[in-house]
Amino acid sequence: MATVKRAATTIDVLRLLALLNPRLWPLVESRPPYVPPHPVVPPHPVAGEVALNPQPLPPEQQDGLWHAVRDMSVSVAEATIAASLAGRKPAEVLREVGDDICPDPPKMPWPRRWPVPVQLQRELRVDAKRVSPAVQATAALVFQSYARQTTDKALSTAFTELADRLLDRALKTANGSA
Repeated sequence: MATVKRAATTIDVLRLLALLNPRLWPLVESRPPYVPPHPVVPPHPVAGEVALNPQPLPPEQQDGLWHAVRDMSVSVAEATIAASLAGRKPAEVLREVGDDICPDPPKMPWPRRWPVPVQLQRELRVDAKRVSPAVQATAALVFQSYARQTTDKALSTAFTELADRLLDRALKTANGSA
């Protein structure tokens, strides 16, 4: 029986929704032509497009947790690609990251080799049951985006497996069954 990859299905749905609301593209794509905005530098329009909001974000939005999760996920994905080029198996690299982001028992959902952002520490104190699944789901979307964009089968498979693992944990935690 063939199984449907949950993260791949989710990103397909978001891609369809992004056709109606371009602000969703940063959740769907992590590489050009739709690069998620940097937390401080305002996005520049792609040739022929008009920027939706060319003003810099206010400070309270610049340091948002979403940006920290996206940046961490992109860094992990790029580091995994580099490790793969150096001869490491992508699945091994991402398994360790997955263990950190999906800790058992649930605690800080962050790779231990990456600095923990202040925003995450603050948000976990306020609402840990909401924040952990949000971190995991956001990271899942980034990793699934990488899985779809790489032609290397080992990398694509490793990114997809991590994305599915993260999304499964996020949904279980959010539904109270983790």
